Amino acid sequence: MHGVIDRAAPANVQVRAADHGRHHRLFVRLPYTLYQDDPLWAPPLRFEERHRWSERHNASLRSRWTRRFVAVRGRRVTGRIAAIVDPGFARTWEEATALFGFFECADDPESAAALLAAAEAAARSRGMRRLLGPVNLTPHDETGILLEGFDVPPTVQSPYNPPFYRQLLEGAGYELVRRYYAFSATPTDEAAPAVTRLVRAAARGIGPARGVTVRSIDLRCWVDEARILWRLYNESFASLWGFVRIGWDEFRQRAKAFKVFAEAELVRIAEYEGEPVGFGLTLPDINEALRGTGGRLLPFGWLHLRRHVPRIRTVKFLMLGVLPAHRGRGIGPLIAYETQQAAGRLGYERLDLSLVQA
Repeated sequence: MHGVIDRAAPANVQVRAADHGRHHRLFVRLPYTLYQDDPLWAPPLRFEERHRWSERHNASLRSRWTRRFVAVRGRRVTGRIAAIVDPGFARTWEEATALFGFFECADDPESAAALLAAAEAAARSRGMRRLLGPVNLTPHDETGILLEGFDVPPTVQSPYNPPFYRQLLEGAGYELVRRYYAFSATPTDEAAPAVTRLVRAAARGIGPARGVTVRSIDLRCWVDEARILWRLYNESFASLWGFVRIGWDEFRQRAKAFKVFAEAELVRIAEYEGEPVGFGLTLPDINEALRGTGGRLLPFGWLHLRRHVPRIRTVKFLMLGVLPAHRGRGIGPLIAYETQQAAGRLGYERLDLSLVQA
């Protein structure tokens, strides 16, 4: 959603700065209140949500300016928002455009308008003229709002919200600028005939993918493998709208978090004559285990996770990238095929492929 910065806050709602102290704690806690009766919502671990706002634990904060706010009506916190200035995004894609993210709100148009007005004023103080979002800090994080499929449990790294969010944002003058899609498959779905021919030809050393091999990562050499993935990610996605190059410290932190649940067969690197040219990152959908924890590991959340992690049945195909010089050779379909086969061997029942730009 995209809007021009030119509004005043409604008078019936108070907006409080939430960068520190009590209001910051309210900012972090709000989703757990808003979604407490929603059986589909997967509560993120609370300590991880606190760490998102620590430069020590989140290197992405070091290169971005942020301001956080909560909306209060009477004694009730009705919403939250963050204003974000990402110099890399503004320089590469949208000049004088700030981002807003972490938007959560009750079905209260005045609270939504007040939050957006506060974010707009904060962005304006940094010389910005437009606001785009929701983007939860960086383009590498949760992006957008859910427009359809409210009866489907969200997978990890996917947006989730009530149906009225679109009305709240459009009612405040924001308009839709991009659409993303999610797709679902199973490991037993038959590959398209063209993919089957491609795989067979590659195995015989002929066809457009000759010389290409697809391997699993080696979890024993995680740092070395992560550096390969980091380079491939930055180079493969550079021309994708909204993408901002990610630094090594940022990527290393994210890779460390992914490693906890990563399965080697689901993280694939394609090589051409021994050189990495593409990758696919697929992870077990930890959201299936998080539902029912309330975001807490103690006193009993860790037992819930321990019991449910082995029962995860869905994997999330998070990323698929191929270096520009090697596109058109079928490397992407090869990676996807190998990933689908691996998911079946590992006993998973469903693959979620998202988010995909229209």
